[in-house]
Amino acid sequence: MISGVRGDMADPLFRNAYALVANGAFTGMLGLAYWTLGALLYHDDPAAVGRNWATIQAIMFVGGVTMLNFLLIRFVPQTAGGTGRLVLACYGIGAAAALLLALAFLLVVPSRAPVYGHLDGWTAGTWFLLLAVGWNLFNQQEAVFTGLRHATWVPVVNLTFGVAKLALLALLALTLHPQNGIVLSWFVPMLVALVPVNAFLFGRLIPRHRERGHGRGDRTTCREIVRYFGGGYLGGIFQYASISLIPVVVTSRLHDDALNAYFQMAWALGMMLELLAMTLSLSLTVEGAFDPSALAASTRAALRRTFMLMLPAVVLAVVACPVALKLLGPGYAAQGAPLLQLLAIAVLPKAVIELYVGVLRVRSQTRLIATVQGVRLLGVLALVPLLFHGTRLTTIGMVVLGVNLMVAVAILPALRRACAPGASGAPVMAGGGT
Repeated sequence: MISGVRGDMADPLFRNAYALVANGAFTGMLGLAYWTLGALLYHDDPAAVGRNWATIQAIMFVGGVTMLNFLLIRFVPQTAGGTGRLVLACYGIGAAAALLLALAFLLVVPSRAPVYGHLDGWTAGTWFLLLAVGWNLFNQQEAVFTGLRHATWVPVVNLTFGVAKLALLALLALTLHPQNGIVLSWFVPMLVALVPVNAFLFGRLIPRHRERGHGRGDRTTCREIVRYFGGGYLGGIFQYASISLIPVVVTSRLHDDALNAYFQMAWALGMMLELLAMTLSLSLTVEGAFDPSALAASTRAALRRTFMLMLPAVVLAVVACPVALKLLGPGYAAQGAPLLQLLAIAVLPKAVIELYVGVLRVRSQTRLIATVQGVRLLGVLALVPLLFHGTRLTTIGMVVLGVNLMVAVAILPALRRACAPGASGAPVMAGGGT
């Protein structure tokens, strides 16, 4: 077993994937610790906690929806000498988009949503703009690490970031009024980290990437990147919305705060499992872009390893979640556990879909990416209002499982062809090709 692990760590496909899985685990555990500590420190002012959480969610949404990670992960492995220019271009475009969207948010939302009323002012608004841009750049740098085949640095950065957040949270609670303490403790470490992390990227890793000639074959052209942009961005938005928008739709149909708590906990845990399905897909994109001729072999290896990891995790979640959620209260076990079981099972067809999307990224078939991700999202968004009437949470789980199972069955023949020995990994660029 030890020799198998050593072999995996020598293979960049698995090494980067395991690093991203570890990052998800660290982020999840530190996030749970952060909000537990926040609830304890600010127990006398829950309204402040609610305002801060709403602000953090808004900043994360604005900064996240404007990221260009899909471009960085796809093209950094092939750019070699142009890597620095590509990264700076993505940083600049992403930051500008985040700034504009944050400005639109400030002009429209605070006057209409009381929970954001505290952002209606020059000082608070300026901080909001700065933090939205910072969050955009902070997340894009993770994609740069991944594209450079150095994803092992991602959990290191986020573990340091998470510990710093916890320390600053306690410090601000003891020294300042909690009105904005939670938001500051979340984002100030992020702003501080941007400088040394990017100095490391541009000062060491990107030059090393250029010197070693990681980009192979024909260099990517600006025209190819522009063609990739539309469908790739749309597919990324659909994927992002499948995690962040669906809970908003469900919450809008719930009239019981306790039921909403059961749903949110089950959904959050289910999305942590989904991270397993996504990590090997991202690593497959990087390795396939690095060497398209090995895409079929890498896809077969990723498919085998995904299910070796996923099946035990899904079985453990299905068996253990009723007991584990009971520790939070009987309602979590009675209402949340059945939903989490269905979401855990749905991760298996999601894994098939994500690996196929990874193949499509390498081939630059962005129209298909947008189609696959769009069908997944729109199918769930259409069926949840139709079938879910605000009481049985298992209905949501059945919809998610059913939609993803149908999509997985539909794309399975194409994925099998992509896994076949001799299958081409060459990009199909004509109009984003299908």
